Amino acid sequence: MRCRLSALAVAVASSLIFSPVHAEEQDAVDPSVERILVQGDFRQLSVQNIAGSIAVVSADDMQRSSAQHLDEVLNQLANINFAAGASRGRFVQVRGIGERSEFIDVINPSVGVLIDGIDYSGLGISSVAHAEQLEVFRGPEATRFGTNAMAGMLNLSSKQPDFRRDGAFSATLANYNSWQLSGMLSDVISDQVAFSLTADKQVSDGFIENTYLNRKDTNDIDELTVRGRLLYRHSDELQWQLIAHAIEQNNGYDAFSLDRNRTTLSDEPGKDELSSKALALRADYSGIVGADLMWQLSWLSADSDYSFDEDWAFVGIRPDWEYSAFDRYQRTREQWTLDYRLVSDDEGRIANNTDWVLGFYVSGRELDLQRIRRSGSRLRTFDNNLQRDNAAVYGETSTALSKQTTLVVGGRVERYKDDYHDSGNLSIQQRHTMWGGKLSLNYQASEQAMIYTLLSRGYKVGGVNGEALSRAGDDGFASLLQQATFKPESLINAEFGVKGAALDGSLVTRVAAFHMWRDDMQVKGWLNPDLGPEFAGFIDNAGRGRNYGIEMENRIVVHPSFILYVNAGVLKSKLGPYVTQSELDMTGRDQAHAPRFTYQLAGDWYLSEQLMLQGSVQGKSGFYYSDGHNARSSGSELVNLRLSYQLEQWQLALWMRNALDQDRAVRGFYFGNDPRDEYAPHTYEQWGEPRRFGVTASYQF
Repeated sequence: MRCRLSALAVAVASSLIFSPVHAEEQDAVDPSVERILVQGDFRQLSVQNIAGSIAVVSADDMQRSSAQHLDEVLNQLANINFAAGASRGRFVQVRGIGERSEFIDVINPSVGVLIDGIDYSGLGISSVAHAEQLEVFRGPEATRFGTNAMAGMLNLSSKQPDFRRDGAFSATLANYNSWQLSGMLSDVISDQVAFSLTADKQVSDGFIENTYLNRKDTNDIDELTVRGRLLYRHSDELQWQLIAHAIEQNNGYDAFSLDRNRTTLSDEPGKDELSSKALALRADYSGIVGADLMWQLSWLSADSDYSFDEDWAFVGIRPDWEYSAFDRYQRTREQWTLDYRLVSDDEGRIANNTDWVLGFYVSGRELDLQRIRRSGSRLRTFDNNLQRDNAAVYGETSTALSKQTTLVVGGRVERYKDDYHDSGNLSIQQRHTMWGGKLSLNYQASEQAMIYTLLSRGYKVGGVNGEALSRAGDDGFASLLQQATFKPESLINAEFGVKGAALDGSLVTRVAAFHMWRDDMQVKGWLNPDLGPEFAGFIDNAGRGRNYGIEMENRIVVHPSFILYVNAGVLKSKLGPYVTQSELDMTGRDQAHAPRFTYQLAGDWYLSEQLMLQGSVQGKSGFYYSDGHNARSSGSELVNLRLSYQLEQWQLALWMRNALDQDRAVRGFYFGNDPRDEYAPHTYEQWGEPRRFGVTASYQF
């Protein structure tokens, strides 16, 4: 605790000595610092002037580690983790809070995902190629985003049309038979109409060898992502924007090994497929006296097919003990959302010192699941349907108490209605009203430094344990009848932060200390009656939990030719009173997927006007895989390198990720699944990518 207080003291002291920029000094400030605007907040303000811990990852930041997918981007950030259990890591944890998988039970995520304002929560981000920027909100953001942001929110913005021709194209070749083609074009159609279009295709064998089938592509990647925007400026006061997305993901899934390495024995490899389409219509109107109007209507349709060889082996591996099973989950999702918002302008300011926001949000979502499980010669199916409707009103005021001090008050009230039906003739209806909000006091010590204190509350909905109910009639699983539903969860966050920049742009720093209290926290539990291969999962409420720590981000210009980036997070988490179905007392233990330390040390070294060397070390300490058992990962350190040569509009880059070829787990389980040792329990892990190297050629115009 002493070192954390010392870090805060240094940050506060540093911010207070940053004096205001005088007119003659303005040109000395690095302009890139001031242009980092947060797109996902009510108003587009600099990240340095918004209360809260927000990380903004630019296209340059993604390039530094040659990131091709969200996984590689999240490794850069403090107090952020993710889980795979599929072909990609799409389950995100912020400050130790977030889901790790989704099977039968419909999960409302603690960390949501927006792409161009369209809700992709639960589906993840398919591609980061040519993205404008990724914003990661840490801590509850209920006022802005509602139930999907109890722990945080990921907001990805694709390229905005800007009424000038802008384009880029890149091609990548890498090991594991990998290649990527991506392009972006933004152009003008007329004086009033412009468009942007981004497309990305990625292919790879994956990093697994199936020795039974003698194949190296059972865990392959095959993804196509297309995103487009059409902007119509009807007048100075009104502009329309049409947004369209399409995703085709045809990935394999064969990641877990009985030998606990990258070699599998599956005779029926699974797959991880997704086909989704999305449309959004947005209007921005500034012709109302006193306020600007924004509304966005969006629609998304997604079909997914997720399956795996449950025994991870082949028939005949040990006939006297073996079992053979295959599990498949086919989902369809249809949703629509409407967000309608008024944001005050200068004329609408109350008493000349209070800006305000008032909004209304409604959404509808229908989720259908068909699970098909074959165990030996027995085929078992389970279907369920969930119709969820949400409606919310929200508002925020920002009052200037003095020239330097601002008070921000926000709140949201949300009502949701769930109608659940399944093939077991079970119907459950749930109705809940939830609320969240924030209260922050911001002190602008100088034009370069802000200190804030923040109190916020977030929430997430409850639900139905469909898997538990479907298995309750099986031998040994009768106790699951007590787990039919789980309650909503709420979270209170207290935070203190400092954001500052030096006059000449040589230092930009953001530091935040937080303490969060979770109530009725939702945890993933497992029932495994005889410790054999048959088990069932469910969501339980563990009473209380605490998460507290500190995170910082620094950008330091050490020399005109060398820039250093230092991100670090310290996290302590605790489970409240909680005893598992297997009678393990987890009270006081660290929460799952909550590493105590995360960091990145990165640098850009300009060797000449054309040649640049970039490198990073990304690390995290070990963490528990589940709240239902005590298996845990080892710590990891990833070394990434990139050497690029720029010649006018062309760039050629040689890159390497995980240069030291370190095994790093991205998902883990603890149970018995190997008939060769009579199903003795082990920790089984899914490994992240091994050493990757490749070459990328890019052209920008």
